[in-house]
Amino acid sequence: METELNPFRHSLGIMTTRTGQWLASGRTAVRAVEKPPFGSRPFYRSLCVAGRRSGLNVFVFTPQGIDWLNGRTEGFIYEEQGKRWVLGTYPLPDAVYDRCFFTHRTQYLEHRTAVRRLQKEHHALFLGCGLKGKLEVQHMLEQDGRFACYLPRTVALRSMHSVSDWLREQGQLIVKPQSGSQGRGVLHVQRSETTQTFSVRGRDAHNQRITLSFADEAALLRWLRRFTARRPYLQQQYLLLQTQSGDAYDVRSLVQKDGTGRWSVTGMAVRRGQEGSLTSNLHGGGTALPVDSFLTSQFPSIQANMILEELYNLSELIPGVLESGHGQLAELGIDFGIDMSGHVWILEVNSKPGRSALTRINEASSYIRAVTKPIHYAHYLLNSRSPLISTVPAGSDSLHRLATTAAITHR
Repeated sequence: METELNPFRHSLGIMTTRTGQWLASGRTAVRAVEKPPFGSRPFYRSLCVAGRRSGLNVFVFTPQGIDWLNGRTEGFIYEEQGKRWVLGTYPLPDAVYDRCFFTHRTQYLEHRTAVRRLQKEHHALFLGCGLKGKLEVQHMLEQDGRFACYLPRTVALRSMHSVSDWLREQGQLIVKPQSGSQGRGVLHVQRSETTQTFSVRGRDAHNQRITLSFADEAALLRWLRRFTARRPYLQQQYLLLQTQSGDAYDVRSLVQKDGTGRWSVTGMAVRRGQEGSLTSNLHGGGTALPVDSFLTSQFPSIQANMILEELYNLSELIPGVLESGHGQLAELGIDFGIDMSGHVWILEVNSKPGRSALTRINEASSYIRAVTKPIHYAHYLLNSRSPLISTVPAGSDSLHRLATTAAITHR
């Protein structure tokens, strides 16, 4: 069995959110588990396999499973030979890849406490620190004049008076959560010029479609006040970001640090929404498409190439600007919109991006890089601090070749 961690190797812990039953902290017998209580299992499985082949101990754990007194944690390693997850108790990791997401405040507080204690008491290296909300990211980018023409007008939603003002001035706007993902809670609010009625379309917190109409503004604002009451919201300039046939779409760019600590674009994919959907998120039923062929289907060839170059240039500029204002980051998912004139817009930046778009367009090389870059970067950080046994040099082609089989086999 491959359940023991090599004490002469560095360890990387993938810290994630518990989604099911988890044993209480303490002495845990090593045992196989058919369905571990966390999401993203194919991705974490690939990380575990690629890490082990490169000379890095990799396991998955949660803040709730940590035994602070003994400096250990319950966690899962993936046993490649047996093709199974194994639960055990392991020393706290040397480095942490933070993949926690929160659905309520208790999870956030547990996560915050764990991060602070891992850093201060156990000197764990974090690959990156998660970005704050969308508005903070917007403000950091606004400080750099190079992004001025790429940022849609975005402000905190503080009162319904502001919504009313925007509707009077612009006729429509986007209302979306300050923190959130996958298109949940995003609304398009519009005033009809002809009938003076109001409409709302989008998705609720459970990602279910919403389509409503209101006879007057007062009724709309009463409903909207209730809808946005439980969490901070933003109001944003509405942009017509759709295909020639009327489907919503955006471009997801995955940018990551490599084994030398430098940023590079890992891959891009178009996310095209379902017919009639406001958002293009894959979790809302969208589809993923290769970016090159998609752009040439929507724009003249020369313009499509210019747009693609602009997307790459922005993807390379944004990480450094955000790091200077926020602190260390390891990877970013940057969402771009492209209006029908070909103008590029920066919609959102996510510091804990998914890989599903790259997976679905079957670009094996991009997906492999998406898996191996965190391993490369972990090697780089750990070896910079205290070199131990590393069977494969960080950032080497050998690690890429080793991980290739792992990533494809275990997707």
